[in-house]
Amino acid sequence: MTNYSTPEHAAVRHILTAPTIAERTAPYIGEEDVDAAGLLAETPTMAAGEALLVRIALELWSAEKTVGLWELPRRLDPGNFRRVLQALAMARGELPAFGGVA
Repeated sequence: MTNYSTPEHAAVRHILTAPTIAERTAPYIGEEDVDAAGLLAETPTMAAGEALLVRIALELWSAEKTVGLWELPRRLDPGNFRRVLQALAMARGELPAFGGVA
């Protein structure tokens, strides 16, 4: 198991390593930080659900309100919805950091 610097970073990393976006987001995930500008630059060419995952991760990281709560159940597929819920539990310290969960 990998230990990240904070529970929030582990949670953000968990969202950004979702199988549908991991290849595109990997260059923007650092050991202790994320490149928000780089991630946002990728979103215009992503599918709506993929871009939503990036926005959710960035909101969790920066605490800047950009995602409506209503979007989670309505716009995420079941696997990514579960991934976001897992990430929220990680951010609270209720779930250890892990990878590869769809």
